Amino acid sequence: MKVFNYTFDRRPCRVTIGDGVLRMAGSTISRCRRGGKVLVVSDSNVAPLYADPVCRSLREAGLECRLAVVPAGEDSKSSERLAELYDELADMRLGRDGFLVAVGGGVVGDLTGFAAATWLRGVDFVICPTSVMAVVDASIGGKTGINHHTGKNLIGAFHQPVEVLIDPTCLRTLERRDLQAGLAESIKHALIEDEGFVSWHEAQREPILGCHPQTMGELIARNVAIKAKIVTQDAREQSGIRARLNFGHTIGHAIEASCGYRLRHGECVAFGMVAASRISQVLGLLSEEQHERVEALIRSFGLAVPVGEMTSYETLSSYIAGDKKVAASRVRWVLLSGIGRSVIRDDVDEAVVRDAIALTHAPRSPWTC
Repeated sequence: MKVFNYTFDRRPCRVTIGDGVLRMAGSTISRCRRGGKVLVVSDSNVAPLYADPVCRSLREAGLECRLAVVPAGEDSKSSERLAELYDELADMRLGRDGFLVAVGGGVVGDLTGFAAATWLRGVDFVICPTSVMAVVDASIGGKTGINHHTGKNLIGAFHQPVEVLIDPTCLRTLERRDLQAGLAESIKHALIEDEGFVSWHEAQREPILGCHPQTMGELIARNVAIKAKIVTQDAREQSGIRARLNFGHTIGHAIEASCGYRLRHGECVAFGMVAASRISQVLGLLSEEQHERVEALIRSFGLAVPVGEMTSYETLSSYIAGDKKVAASRVRWVLLSGIGRSVIRDDVDEAVVRDAIALTHAPRSPWTC
């Protein structure tokens, strides 16, 4: 079992990684909790597998606990589901000494975190991530929020969890496609921050895709370290340091919105990373050989990019223009200045973006909207 302690935005957070930690959630959390009511939030896919053991552990630790289950899928990051959580919190009269626990993937974590950030102007919350996406990325850093019909994550708040409990054994129950999609964020962290980690992904492809326990433990720990290192320097994304974590996301989020969130987040980000790598090459930041390495790595993990009308520049341009990273009407692109190095540019010509998107289409891609 590994334990890391970080301070994000002046709030301490403990990250615990180990097999079986969800079954011990109550004893772990009760070390710093002596009372208060708890609302556990999960989704319809995850709740039958992991929410019940978490609730049982909390009750055994003497905490009053209630479970709320939302439908699985991106549609649950909505004002309607948020209102339902508020109704639950009001009904159980959860006060400032109470807290919320998210058990699930990134959707559940974002929704639960935003409810915690806004209930009584902010109560504590704990994340128990059960997907690769949540484990390596979404659970660290305190970004919470819901979607708006004009774009993803446009309504939200920075609210750091007090605990993150990561049980790598949860990943063994994931469908192959969900595993591959989640690995897009791990590849992203490597590409923007650590060339050695890129090489590690290339060398460890088979054990990663096979969810080998020791390999996944290392993958999780290295991702947590990279994400925490960046977030501790820029918890509220004000200096520009944290914005580097959005590599591939400007186009990725646009694809998600354009196809009604029917593709996995990681699949869309994979397309966005390949396109951003092409832009980097056109601007002279990457060599052709380096770009080919980026694309080969992404494809080697089964992240074939989506094709169809939803990835035409004409379809994506309005979503790109509404991206959260736009400043003074200029899109801030996260690009690669080398393998393991990143830079932010706001001087990318529209024609370069159009060509990069067009060149990123792949007829052998298996997923379309």
